[in-house]
Amino acid sequence: MPTIAKIVIIGSGPAGAAAAAALFKKDPQLIDDILILEKEHHPRHKLCGGGLTPWADEMLELLDLQVEVPSCPLKSIDFYLNDKPVTFASQNIMRTIRRDEFDAALVQKIRDRGMHLLEGVKVTDIQLQPDKVMLETTAGEIHADILVGADGVKSLVRRKFMRENPSRISRLIEVLVPIEEKKLTPEFRQQKAVLDFRPINVGLQGYIWDFPSYIDGKPVLNVGIFDSRVNSGERADLPALLRAHLQSRGFDGDYKLHGWPERWYHPVQQISCPRVVVTGDAAGIEPWLGEGISTALSYGPIVADAVFNALQTNDLSFSGYRLRMKKSRLGWYISRKRNVAQLIYRPGFYKVLPMFGRILSCYMNLKKW
Repeated sequence: MPTIAKIVIIGSGPAGAAAAAALFKKDPQLIDDILILEKEHHPRHKLCGGGLTPWADEMLELLDLQVEVPSCPLKSIDFYLNDKPVTFASQNIMRTIRRDEFDAALVQKIRDRGMHLLEGVKVTDIQLQPDKVMLETTAGEIHADILVGADGVKSLVRRKFMRENPSRISRLIEVLVPIEEKKLTPEFRQQKAVLDFRPINVGLQGYIWDFPSYIDGKPVLNVGIFDSRVNSGERADLPALLRAHLQSRGFDGDYKLHGWPERWYHPVQQISCPRVVVTGDAAGIEPWLGEGISTALSYGPIVADAVFNALQTNDLSFSGYRLRMKKSRLGWYISRKRNVAQLIYRPGFYKVLPMFGRILSCYMNLKKW
């Protein structure tokens, strides 16, 4: 016999946890109607810069998902547009976490509320029927009234039911550099993050980052490169740029590079079909800084409103989900960042990049960035 659930959420990262938490907050009586599926077992390794902005913390509070995990609080961010950085300082401008610890804590939080989560269950196929969604999984068949795809940039849900646009895929690579306690870098001593946009002049549509972090209590510099691909053009050589950056900082070890993609959101794209919506990386994040965690969390209330409305009206078409997203605070935020990305990552813009610092200063001093 198949397992029956009113709402199935595939994926238990920040997007899946936020969707579940927002649904519970919307209507606690839905607790027995929600089933979350996760193909891995927490804590599981997750590639990510690990930056949590004030908006992410705001969303965690809104969703009652505040969690205690090791973090590295930062006091400033240096933006390198030329050899002299533009610095933004604030007591709580950002903090860095490790995603394995953070995601596991979120999952424990929603489990503590009594929500049902199955780990180690991989969805192998999905079929859409007039009266249900049928999922084939490694734990057997599951039937759902509504399916929420929070299964990341390579989302099976999206591939099965949404029109794809492969051009909206960003590229990222990171490396973890152990730092000696007696030789802490400025990122640790000054509690700051560094974003270096200077490689734009060699075709990068993004930046190189240096984030201080701690793994098992030991200092580790998270160094990475982000290429948004928000504009067309020849692809930059990310491994070469990242290795050159490491060497310029005196990091000459044989570091292993780890890469992953991100999808960026555009308001014209499809993010739903009858009985199905996607969220988080499966729907898309913003392409200027590639800030994924706060975006994933912010999708939660939007998904919850759409699902709750569908259940109340018995209209499971989700025909209004795209417009709901577009008109939301999150939709406005991503559109604003897309406009910035398309401007500064445009070929030739690097010639006026130093002048952009003044504009950036005004922009970053807005209430939310």
